[in-house]
Amino acid sequence: MTNQMPSIPTFLLRGHADCVVNLDRTNFEAIIYGQADMPQAKNKLNAAFKGRVAQAVISAIKAGDDTFGKLRKALPDYEDNEIRAGIRFAKKWIPMLERKGTRAKPYMQKYQARVVSNGKRYEIVTYSS
Repeated sequence: MTNQMPSIPTFLLRGHADCVVNLDRTNFEAIIYGQADMPQAKNKLNAAFKGRVAQAVISAIKAGDDTFGKLRKALPDYEDNEIRAGIRFAKKWIPMLERKGTRAKPYMQKYQARVVSNGKRYEIVTYSS
């Protein structure tokens, strides 16, 4: 008893004329090697994301970036609408932590901060209990 394999159809043979091969393989290779340009998804402006942006905004304002243009340069990872949402969110009291003490005996101090606008400039108001 001999088991003979059926012959391979011509459209499956790579070198055969029936096989349709796309000679422009740039798109195919880009997908294989991870070089394809994918559109970056926008961040959802939920409360958790706004809280992270608000803390970044408060830290930037403390560092001296007190106008929107300076904030935009100081926070290049965020878009303009995300920074504005963070500023609006930071106008409420935000719980914050700050490292205090010495290198030998550090401790974290809890306080609350919020953003107050004074014309075109932003200021930080802090409250520690």
